[in-house]
Amino acid sequence: MKLVDSMDFEAVFNSLPTPTMVMDADLNIVAANTAYLDVTGRDIASLIGANVFAAFPGEGQNRAKLQKSFERVRDEGVADVLPSLDYPIAGASGVEARRWSCTHVPIRGPDGKVAYIVQNTQDISALALSAGAQAGSGGTGAPSAQPLEMVQVLNQTLLTTAHYLHRLFMQASNFMCVLRGRDYVYEMINKAYAEFIGGRDVVGQRMRDAMPELASQGFMDVLDKVFNSGEAFAGRKMRVLLQGGDGQIREYFIDLTCQPILGEDGAVSGIFIEGSDVTNIVRAEQRQALLIRELHHRVRNTLATVQGVMNTTAKSTASIEEFQEAFAGRIGSLAKTHAVMTDEFDQCVSFEHLLNQELGIYAGNGLNRVHLSGPPVELPSQIAVPLGMAVHELTTNAAKFGSLAFEAGHVAVEWSLDDGPSGAALRWEWSETDGPRVAPPGREGFGSMLLKRVLSQQIGAEVNVAYEPEGFRLRMLVPLRAER
Repeated sequence: MKLVDSMDFEAVFNSLPTPTMVMDADLNIVAANTAYLDVTGRDIASLIGANVFAAFPGEGQNRAKLQKSFERVRDEGVADVLPSLDYPIAGASGVEARRWSCTHVPIRGPDGKVAYIVQNTQDISALALSAGAQAGSGGTGAPSAQPLEMVQVLNQTLLTTAHYLHRLFMQASNFMCVLRGRDYVYEMINKAYAEFIGGRDVVGQRMRDAMPELASQGFMDVLDKVFNSGEAFAGRKMRVLLQGGDGQIREYFIDLTCQPILGEDGAVSGIFIEGSDVTNIVRAEQRQALLIRELHHRVRNTLATVQGVMNTTAKSTASIEEFQEAFAGRIGSLAKTHAVMTDEFDQCVSFEHLLNQELGIYAGNGLNRVHLSGPPVELPSQIAVPLGMAVHELTTNAAKFGSLAFEAGHVAVEWSLDDGPSGAALRWEWSETDGPRVAPPGREGFGSMLLKRVLSQQIGAEVNVAYEPEGFRLRMLVPLRAER
């Protein structure tokens, strides 16, 4: 409702029958109407600009109770009621005992913060004295004191209930807020809501202005539908982009309920919002789905690998016994690599671990026949599996026909991170020394086929093999972002 421009608000204020006084946020009096001046016996000049406790000095518990009420209204932005307050003030004949019933209401400024506190106060001293006099006159006066006591108890009960409900609202684990009017102005938010929106001060502002990033995400349409239809809205695992306290936009997932608030006339006057941040749950579900897809992919790849190893081993062996030995060793190497990746949360395995699981038996117990040198390099599963089989074949051939078949023989593996044609790559070299004289094999076995064809086709590796007389040497460049 728009008030007429010509209305004299000062005249209206002074015409109010209820004693009313206005303070700023520092509790300095800035206005008082005629009824307030009459009930307190003051003139306007003595009050304007004075601190309320300088104008009306007090002490003890009642003074502390009044100050606490003012501060609660100012700091929390909520109305507060003191149903009955004994607070003496100076009168014409000295300090007079008075009893008051006070209501304190916040008035917000353009920035949404509490700028003023309005005090509506009623002098109930006469009612209290009358009730006390009748109670002291004997049995006939006691019943007359009951109404005042009942009103005080009822007011105190209502106030206690209001404070309790407010504490529940503020301390609730789910985020909550109250929006007023069709402009969706923030009237109240709880602590969880404040934390969820990055600590922004939004009370007193329109949602569209306070949180502009929501306008383009359809949330205003949801509020419009609830306000216009009067029907609640419930959404589950809704994606929302919110600006944090550092100004960065982050993705969240929320469960959200928007409930219409009905006025006395039955029309929608606002919206109550309640929700919870389920981002961690959604992230876990997404990761679980990803792991299931990865599991299916890996099972298919593993079955294909086992089938390929079996077929190729059968073609390159002359007897059942030789086939069993070679096939068991290769499947065992494959199983070791998979076991390591299963234990790791990110499904990766270090290159050095692949080397140690095959060459470790030649490096321990003071043998020192293996030299490994290079930085930490983590390999994803699609690279680790074929590369682990390659290391197994190299170790097996070295133990049977190369440097590790001789007690004085050595194997050195050195590696580094390099730039390949498609980005970061692992560059490594396998060198055998102090073994038998080396000559190229007469036929291509499983190891040669794996190195020359499978690795290049499956993970895009560049492989160079040299059968030098003084020892076998292999150089390989492996892209670390192989296509799956």
